[in-house]
Amino acid sequence: MCKCGSDFSSSANTRIVVQSPAETSDEFGGRSVVWNDLVSLWAVVEPMAGREIYVSAQQQSRVDARILIRYRSDLSDTTTAARNRVKVDSRFYNIAAVRNLSDDLKTEGKDFQQLLCMEGQPA
Repeated sequence: MCKCGSDFSSSANTRIVVQSPAETSDEFGGRSVVWNDLVSLWAVVEPMAGREIYVSAQQQSRVDARILIRYRSDLSDTTTAARNRVKVDSRFYNIAAVRNLSDDLKTEGKDFQQLLCMEGQPA
């Protein structure tokens, strides 16, 4: 993870895509969720913790990640941003929280955002 905002450009080496859900219906009255690309960004992706869990009697592994991006007003509110997900290569991360940070990456501000994410399918 970069230590301050000044080295963000050299540290942001991962292309991510923020996606939003859209509900569609078919002619039989069924509904499904389709994910639309909102924006493609350069980011610093830092895996935080990994764990193994059991889902439907099957063992799965999950990874939490911190994703640092430049500030975007459309992702500044956790309640709104948590509906979206982040695609990193072939992995999907659900946004759990958003921290709006200043250039020092420690205090509240509008220079950068830290997306706290959990890998897996959206809730």
